[in-house]
Amino acid sequence: MKNLLILLAVVTLAACSSNPTKAPYAGENEGLVIFAADIEVRGDTELEYDFMFTVEDVASGEQHRLRMPVVENQTYAVMGRLAPGEYRFVKREDVRRDGRGIRLFDIEGEFSVEAGYVTLPKHVMVEKKLFTRKAEITDLGSDAAEVLFLSDILTDDTYEGWSLLRPAD
Repeated sequence: MKNLLILLAVVTLAACSSNPTKAPYAGENEGLVIFAADIEVRGDTELEYDFMFTVEDVASGEQHRLRMPVVENQTYAVMGRLAPGEYRFVKREDVRRDGRGIRLFDIEGEFSVEAGYVTLPKHVMVEKKLFTRKAEITDLGSDAAEVLFLSDILTDDTYEGWSLLRPAD
């Protein structure tokens, strides 16, 4: 009986010490849309707004609303997962975290999504001071997207197995 317990303990320890096999990517039928981010908070204040984007599938006309929270000192912000296809931005809403206000803004641009790939179409910059807030969203170049993906996103275990979707030249 004692030998059986020792054998069971050895097998259990061996199983626990091996690395589990991870899925090749987290969304088998979806792609992931992420923005590069520069979020700066100055003084005795905190971020008040997250972003809500409406995107339209160019082929079907179906619209999707995706909330993108922003976090101070993080170099990227996750907009969400979408089915593969071509999309265009329809509108941007800045939504107060306490639910007491929404600001509407125009946003332009198109991007592609493929299953198992990360798309980095935009760069969001937010500067928050005690009484002011400045937010700007611009296009992100493919070189900057690749640097961000390799240095910050791919090093996060959450995104292990994902690949960067490079735009066609």
